[in-house]
Amino acid sequence: MIIIDGHCDSLLKVNQESSLYDLGGNSHLDIKRALNRVNLQIFAAYIDSSFKPYQSLHRGLALIEVFQQEIEKYSSLVKPVLTKKDLLTIQNKDILHVLLAVEGGEILCGDILLLNTIFRLGVRCIGLTWNQRNEIADGCSESATQGGLTEFGIKVVKEMNKLGMVIDLAHISPAGFWSVLEHTQSPVMVSHANCHQLCPHRRNLDDAQIKALSQNHGVLGITFVKDFLGEGEVGIEDVLKHIDYAVTIGGVDCVGIGSDFDGTDSLPKGLEDVTKLYLIAEGLDKRGYTGEDIEKIMGRNFLRLFTTILPE
Repeated sequence: MIIIDGHCDSLLKVNQESSLYDLGGNSHLDIKRALNRVNLQIFAAYIDSSFKPYQSLHRGLALIEVFQQEIEKYSSLVKPVLTKKDLLTIQNKDILHVLLAVEGGEILCGDILLLNTIFRLGVRCIGLTWNQRNEIADGCSESATQGGLTEFGIKVVKEMNKLGMVIDLAHISPAGFWSVLEHTQSPVMVSHANCHQLCPHRRNLDDAQIKALSQNHGVLGITFVKDFLGEGEVGIEDVLKHIDYAVTIGGVDCVGIGSDFDGTDSLPKGLEDVTKLYLIAEGLDKRGYTGEDIEKIMGRNFLRLFTTILPE
């Protein structure tokens, strides 16, 4: 079975005392634990609010360099995914395939040339916004403004389509979500979010958004963040409920996994780190999903998306 996780923030935990190979017990995911368990992991270079707006580019480039140094250090264990061809070996769990994303379009500083720069540096996915407004669009915390893509944002979407970069709408406002779907020529993903009908959090997608994402041939990565799952103590069953609901609304082809490991302190009981991912597949099996549908949810839907979008 191919397992692909659409989002983690483990890159933020790399420092002088640790490496991406072994981040220790205070982390949820590293190369050591993901090997033989995950086929492809998306690592996000998250630009924290404290760096915005003036240090966004500096922070983004620093995290990109950390990522590149780490995968060079462990090149016998890790394979960066830059093109469609790099996905041909994804069946091999002895090598962890990794795809670099930037979480926050602030890194572009309103300059489309910088999109090409970070593409050359290995970035293949961008979360257009975090929660705030930026030069591309409004984040989910700014939804009252009803602002969609800016003129610059439209340029970014079109250039990402041209380059073969994955557009991630995980933190964008509803108006921004619909604006991107209006302008993109490629499928998009929502790397880590859940279903608004089950948990009315501003980050979760409503039924209309899930249906539209499905029609776009995109993928929603069901996430493990407690606040997006429900109230009180949550566990694997709550994750499975959100998967069930997303499948009911959008179909099995639009659902994947987006853990947000190391991006939250509150994970569901039973999903404490990457070594427990297999329990989701077991839970889907108990719920009566076919083997083919389990494989789609656990990774093949994301694989289809990346195979469609990434450059030759």
